[in-house]
Amino acid sequence: MGREGGGDYQKMRIIFIGSSAFAVPAFMMLATQQRHQLIGVVTQPDSRKGRGLKETAISAVKVEAIKHKIEIWQPESINEPAFIRQFQDKKPDLIIVAAYGQKLGREILNLPVHGCINIHPSLLPKYRGSAPVNYAILNGDKQTGISIIRMVERMDAGPILKQVVVEIRDDETAEALDGRLAVESAGVVQSLLDDIESKTTNEIMQDETRVTFAPKLKKADGEINWSRPAREIVSLINAMQPWPGAYTYYNSAGKEPLKVDILDAGLCEWGDNTLTESKAGDIIEITNNELIIYCGVVTPACRSGRESRPERRGGGAERLSIMSVKPAGSRVLTVREFINGYRLKTGDSFGKEVE
Repeated sequence: MGREGGGDYQKMRIIFIGSSAFAVPAFMMLATQQRHQLIGVVTQPDSRKGRGLKETAISAVKVEAIKHKIEIWQPESINEPAFIRQFQDKKPDLIIVAAYGQKLGREILNLPVHGCINIHPSLLPKYRGSAPVNYAILNGDKQTGISIIRMVERMDAGPILKQVVVEIRDDETAEALDGRLAVESAGVVQSLLDDIESKTTNEIMQDETRVTFAPKLKKADGEINWSRPAREIVSLINAMQPWPGAYTYYNSAGKEPLKVDILDAGLCEWGDNTLTESKAGDIIEITNNELIIYCGVVTPACRSGRESRPERRGGGAERLSIMSVKPAGSRVLTVREFINGYRLKTGDSFGKEVE
């Protein structure tokens, strides 16, 4: 029978594996639905944080699992033989994985009747790896999505069971898009459970000729190269939120270089093209609420002569307007607070740290 038909269906025993905030909406769906049994959660071990490492940091999934009184396991390695035996004793029918942080070995992958499935925030085979949301924004993509795959030993290479497309909004940071995709994933997983129950799952093999990768980000990936087009720089700033963050160095004659995280910026249609001696990274105009930076690649679309106006992902402009920053050792500042507090002036510049 279908969903409306009452109790004539096979109730699955499900284990959820996940750690970060991205995994929480899918976990919440599983914890609150009544049709199948969530028998346990695997998440990363607790860690220490704060000054003197006095605080205990626990995963976002563990926080919710405690509230719902779900059994929690936190192995240092999920592939430890003793832990695998615990899994075998639980006899799961299905394992669902989202943003966990450890690779599952063959023994676990082959354990459940219905296999292990993974929630991946991209349109696979595009952006296999740990940072697909960041790379989608970094590359200026207009769409991304959720892919539910059957897990195999190769990373993110399994057949696709479900896939939905999600539009990327203008101005969207990686943090915001990650949150929207997380919410979307809960409904996609629910739909897959329905398919498994009705025996209507359909596997589509990934096209290996279209594979691209989204490797783990490093702190250095966030450094701004002001010789790039403003459009690319804005995408970088949005893509690096909240980590590793986009940063640069403020340079002014007679002052030590200051590391500055750029938190919010937009394209600018400021159209005066007479500044032929300006170089990438130069501050070319300061107003009450804007800090206009000269970037690389002058394009005809910018030569309108119109008044300065931040406009994200539009116009192909070669100038960028900064709206908020966080200087090293300071709190987050509006651009006006930054200008006043550090006495910025036209002719100062952003770029590589001056040695």
